[in-house]
Amino acid sequence: MVEGQTALDDVRTDKKMKFITAKTLYLLFGILITLGMLGPLPAIGEEIALDRALELFYRNNYDIIIHRYEVDKAEGDFVGAKLLPNPTFSLNYTGMNTGLNAGDNTQMTFRLDQLIELGGKRGFRIQSATETWEAAKLSHQEAIRNLLIGFYTNYFNLLLNELNIEFATEELKRYNRLHEVSTKRHESGFLSFLEYTKHRLARIELENNLLQLKNQNRNDLETFNLLLGGQGSFKPLKELAKEEFPEITEKTLLETAYVNRYDFLALQRQIKSAEFNQKLARAQRIPDITLGGEYERFGVKGDPGLGAGVSLNIPLFSRGQGELIKRTAEVNQLKTLIEKTKKQIGTEIRQGINNYRSSQAMFRNYKNRREDMHTLLANSEKAFSLGGITVLELLDTNKTYKDFMTKYNQTLIQTVLNKALLKIYSGELK
Repeated sequence: MVEGQTALDDVRTDKKMKFITAKTLYLLFGILITLGMLGPLPAIGEEIALDRALELFYRNNYDIIIHRYEVDKAEGDFVGAKLLPNPTFSLNYTGMNTGLNAGDNTQMTFRLDQLIELGGKRGFRIQSATETWEAAKLSHQEAIRNLLIGFYTNYFNLLLNELNIEFATEELKRYNRLHEVSTKRHESGFLSFLEYTKHRLARIELENNLLQLKNQNRNDLETFNLLLGGQGSFKPLKELAKEEFPEITEKTLLETAYVNRYDFLALQRQIKSAEFNQKLARAQRIPDITLGGEYERFGVKGDPGLGAGVSLNIPLFSRGQGELIKRTAEVNQLKTLIEKTKKQIGTEIRQGINNYRSSQAMFRNYKNRREDMHTLLANSEKAFSLGGITVLELLDTNKTYKDFMTKYNQTLIQTVLNKALLKIYSGELK
């Protein structure tokens, strides 16, 4: 009886396992179908190269998307400028007596009037809207150029964070190796308890520095992903900064900027638009005409009749004087603004060149002394192991080495960033 009951339990267990297995397979199959419909999802903390990051930035950045609607609004003005004025339809009925019956003086009139602008007003309006639309496109590109400054700054800051975190981690590992040495010296009686304690407490600063760097990196990553549209969790691909720093001349950058800078090009388009508006204001002196046609029915029998008419506004008092003054001031204002922008471009490029050359010279100084600093650190650690220097002298050397390498990494990344910013200032990076 017991054996039979056991066999029955085994059969039930097998059926239950088959049911669970089939249910699991159906569930997994459904998940796979869903993932296939959704497409590939970005991995958490996925590393992306600069080109890929720029692609996401151009496509998903909220500020770029928001500013893009300015182009759509300018297009709407262009479409509206091309449209003809709407005709006016009117219906009049007169001569109705008290009995609501038609009399001999009953008249019903259907009339259609159309305004016709003269003096090229419509053409000037279309040309002005066209230039404004083109200026809006260029201004949109200028907005992207300005946003690129923040993007590149954030991107290279993240690369600097990686270098600093990597260096801080190595510093902690180096400390652990030296701590083993100090422990053995202390246990052997060659290192006092006071100096041993000082060395042991030095770990706190190293750990806190690493925690601070990681926290800064997390915050910068939040900014980075927001710049990319906030649709994933990305981080820059770890790559060595290329130490390629060519000599750059102001003349070459200025020539490039005057051809490529979108703010400069947009102002040129805005001046053309303002000049067409100025011509439109002058054209207000020329009167417009209104052509009208009508169909009428008279009397009791409703005898039909046709009619036509012409009307025009006489520019006796208002001839657009105020509008002309306004548009003339607008043209002069834009000409002054484009002169200022041209000088501002030169200032930005000269400042960028100064920053580039300064950081390049600083990096070169650190690079020339880096091997000396490595040698100093190695000799100090060796001397400490042999009891040739104190803990304070060792810690002071470690601090000097840490400051040196931190500034080395900073000047390297800053020089690479300054080189990229020069391309943005000149409009070469688009």
